[in-house]
Amino acid sequence: MTHSRRVLLVSLIAGACCAQTPAAAQAQAADAEIWKDFAAWSEAAKLQPPGSKLTMPAAYVEHLQASGVSPEEAKRRCDRMNVLRRGSLDTERVYWNGAFKFGAGPSTPLRLLQEALVKVKPGRALDAGMGRGRNAIYLASIGWDVTGYDMSPEALKVAAGDAARAGVRLKAVEAKHDTFEFGENQWDLILCSYNYMRMSDPEWPGVLLRALKPGGIVVFQTSYQGSAASESLQLWKQFKLVRFEDVDAGIVEDDWGPSRTNRTVKLVVRKE
Repeated sequence: MTHSRRVLLVSLIAGACCAQTPAAAQAQAADAEIWKDFAAWSEAAKLQPPGSKLTMPAAYVEHLQASGVSPEEAKRRCDRMNVLRRGSLDTERVYWNGAFKFGAGPSTPLRLLQEALVKVKPGRALDAGMGRGRNAIYLASIGWDVTGYDMSPEALKVAAGDAARAGVRLKAVEAKHDTFEFGENQWDLILCSYNYMRMSDPEWPGVLLRALKPGGIVVFQTSYQGSAASESLQLWKQFKLVRFEDVDAGIVEDDWGPSRTNRTVKLVVRKE
């Protein structure tokens, strides 16, 4: 290639890159404005009374339309917000702080948890990523000494209020999975229910094994994407397997929404 042709090619590439930059910058600015507006609205949103049917997405779309945004654009911004919130733990915290003000998630205790405890004597339980406390409150109501943690302070406020109305006591801690001190030989039960822990993550079997007392159990349920979940069972080989299910999307209809569109993994294991 001659020198003049190389110069021309470099100039064309540079020109194309410069032409794309304003559009990319505009897209980033649009995303930044969408998130800024949502975060401000979410922080200012009031806690909804028990039994309210208003969901956070619906309330946010109403807010946008009341601000003069068209219905189509309001929906687009809400959908985009739902993508942006997955960018980091900080944005997830902002999202869930708002969502739990609107009673996000199911209110009844996890069916797998109820079934796993039929013949188990109450002891010390940890609800990891407890959300607004539906499972922690259930455990406390049947005699368990319950500690729960969550990264969302608004979730913990809701949990405290619901626990008070139910007449039970919980210890609630603001923490993330990587900042909570699980300890050693502390728990008779550890619950991981739709809490962003992955069964296939090699970190958690060891952490939970150390944290459990001998004879203690882990109850684990979450929606699942990827290869066959049974391939991850090898990571849990130091436990005694009590129950394992990998069920198709839509089979679990009485819990968190992602299980309606993704497979669900159910795992119960015991420390020997």
